[in-house]
Amino acid sequence: MTHKALATLEPRVEAGDGYEALLSGLIDWPMMRRLGWDAVHQVFAPGPEDPVFGFAVCKTAGCDRASCSPIGLCFQCQGRWRQLPQGTDFEEFCRQPPGRPKKRRGESLCRVCRTPGHERPASLHGLCSACSKAAAERGQPVDAYVDGDGNFPPAAPRPSFGKCRVRACDRWACHRDPPLCNPHRLTLGQAGRPEGQAFGEWCGKQPAANSSRQAVVLRGLSQRVQLEVLYGLQGRAQAERKTRTTTVQAVADLLRAEGAASIFDLRVNGLYEDQRQFLTFTTDRVTLALADPATETGKDDWDLRVFARPTGRLHFSQIQQPWLKETAKHWALGRLAAVEGAKYLDRQLQALGLFSESLARHRRDGGRDPAELSRADVVAFSNDLAHLEAAARLSRPGRRSALKRTGQVFTEARGMGLSRPGGPMAGLAEDVGARHSEHIPGQPKDEQGRALPQVVIDQLLEPAALDLLEAMCGPDARAMVELQARVGRRTGELCQLHWDCLLFEEVLDELGQAGAAPVLVHDMPKVSVRNYHLPIDQDTAEVIRAQQARVTARYPGTPTSQLALFPTAQKNPRGVKPTYATAFCVHLRSWSHSLPELRGPGGEDYVRSTITPYSFRHSFAQRHADSGTPVEVLAALMGHTRLTTTQVYYRVTQKRKRKAVDVLAKLQVDCRGDRSRAVVEQLLDSEHLRDAVGQVAVPFGICREPSNVKAHGQACPFRHQCFGCTHFRTDPSFLAELRAYLGRLLADRERLRAAAPELEQWARNAAIPSREEIAAVRRLVDRCEELLGDLDADAQAEVGGAIAALRRTRAQLDATVPVRFLGLVRQSSPTLFPNLRREREPVDDT
Repeated sequence: MTHKALATLEPRVEAGDGYEALLSGLIDWPMMRRLGWDAVHQVFAPGPEDPVFGFAVCKTAGCDRASCSPIGLCFQCQGRWRQLPQGTDFEEFCRQPPGRPKKRRGESLCRVCRTPGHERPASLHGLCSACSKAAAERGQPVDAYVDGDGNFPPAAPRPSFGKCRVRACDRWACHRDPPLCNPHRLTLGQAGRPEGQAFGEWCGKQPAANSSRQAVVLRGLSQRVQLEVLYGLQGRAQAERKTRTTTVQAVADLLRAEGAASIFDLRVNGLYEDQRQFLTFTTDRVTLALADPATETGKDDWDLRVFARPTGRLHFSQIQQPWLKETAKHWALGRLAAVEGAKYLDRQLQALGLFSESLARHRRDGGRDPAELSRADVVAFSNDLAHLEAAARLSRPGRRSALKRTGQVFTEARGMGLSRPGGPMAGLAEDVGARHSEHIPGQPKDEQGRALPQVVIDQLLEPAALDLLEAMCGPDARAMVELQARVGRRTGELCQLHWDCLLFEEVLDELGQAGAAPVLVHDMPKVSVRNYHLPIDQDTAEVIRAQQARVTARYPGTPTSQLALFPTAQKNPRGVKPTYATAFCVHLRSWSHSLPELRGPGGEDYVRSTITPYSFRHSFAQRHADSGTPVEVLAALMGHTRLTTTQVYYRVTQKRKRKAVDVLAKLQVDCRGDRSRAVVEQLLDSEHLRDAVGQVAVPFGICREPSNVKAHGQACPFRHQCFGCTHFRTDPSFLAELRAYLGRLLADRERLRAAAPELEQWARNAAIPSREEIAAVRRLVDRCEELLGDLDADAQAEVGGAIAALRRTRAQLDATVPVRFLGLVRQSSPTLFPNLRREREPVDDT
């Protein structure tokens, strides 16, 4: 909240409407009493051990005053230290008690006048001014005056002058006219000794004569202001934001001096930064507590905390047309319950803001009548975005995103019924705001993914580079980079990890022995998944264990179940608040730009702006794709609900695919194991095109049978007996699948042979894999291994890279071979495949 906004901020509930009662009901009074609130004396006095309001006690032995200096001494002890000669040992000074503490005038009662109804403050030698004068006139020592002697009886107490007339003061008055304590009597003289009504106003504005830095005196403030300040203190305690009592006391004194009826009346001009922060925080919390969604929706800027969201704001002021602004509000209100973060909604509104600006620029009426809009306005909007991109004010992805987001909002708004008669979109043509793919610019065909090359990751994880990161940003930042490079989580998920995120699950190894395997337990709020278990290796577990040890040592008083694995360094005295993603991004950026040298795969200077926390997530996906992880398994590891989302995280360029095909073309074999084409150095473009249109992917290879190719693999005339078909082709890139299938056939044969009681003879004969099929698969496996074995070391390395590229490509093209087909063992029955339909969108035949 800005200072300008604070100056004009008003509470939503007036005092006459039960403002005090409502605010009092929001205060947790038992909690405030535990923190140090004394309702009788109207003083807030927290203990020095409090993590939010606590204070450092003076280092001098026997001194219980609050420290007010960088060296840890109170005001009095610091004065004594300055009077000592230079070279005095500081530790020795602190071990010596300060002696008899100096009594402040007015803090203790007279030794005689201290009974009920006779309270007077001590002035000199433990006596009030009247008793001290009488003892001097008698010529008696203090003890003789108090207890009496042979000449005079014991002194009698005098009537009290009452409490000090200053509303905030709790001291006893030392004079009858005016009835003020001694400190305020001196202050009255400095103010010119006002009388009458001016004296009453002066008494209402004076602060308490309290020199203690350990308490906040709220006496003299109205009930409304007291409740507001107490609610602010409660909010600071709940948010664990360190607050000094001197800051709150200064704000309370200003409220009292100005006679403010509410904290909203206090001007922020001239306040110190800490006072301004406390005032801003308190006004914000009070306003939020008294707000409600019904009144918030009438604003142009929404505070999402009113809608039970943790944080965030939505800005509708960027939309100029009333109908479009009302549409955006209805749409946002309908999407609030389904969207986890406010960033998504804010980006949609930014796209609508660009569309609103385009309408205001091109329409004569500014686009205020939705019935007058047409598709030409969509074309103009697309052209405006293209102009922004050409002027370097908008990126290509930003341009694509603006068009897609605008269409998405209009489509969803129509689904909410906002285009019906009486709705804000009533009369708007159907082709306005719809998703027009022809206006969305395409991406380059060989666009690279955001994954970092492995050679760059290796340089980032070198000990020298990590040591530099730790020296610049601390050990937490180093652990975050190491962990993110290994697990590839979303940045927010990494920052929100709990201290107890490391668990061990019991698993069986290859020998059947039980062992413990580490897993990372975390939440995925983006896809509404809680307690997701990600398998990790032992090295990653050691990184987590080391970070757990550091956090435990840093916050020994907080239970580990409440600690964050990466706690933020600010406003977090107990270590329960996790660090922010923005802080991690800043640390990573500053570190990567400070590295002395960073080389790319070709030895060139690597572009460091591409190193972001999310690029490690893309690298995680790319690494798994290169190792042959099935796309459905990788989708589960990444926390994706759709396989198409997983495919975005890694790329295989057309150039790399072309090279891989050229390398493996000479190793392609048919069902008999014979090479299917002549050995060539490089395929022609016509061969690539012929391969693309003349074949279809099938399990373990490709099929070139024309009718099956035309039907996209769904109309094989030979009942999918690929291993005995001359139209079948395979190569060493399918070797892993062929080996797994051979092992499955052998296992199925032994299992089905033993199934005598369960299967009839004819059924068992039909189900058991034939010797011919097993021999055909074994022949293909042996042939592929033979072709690889005949290559030299350099050729084997080249073929290995080509195999990895093609396997990654197949993972991206899972729509060609549906994932549910992967792993099918045998197609002996003609009813297995014909009933399976391809995974594609329905076609409109109308």
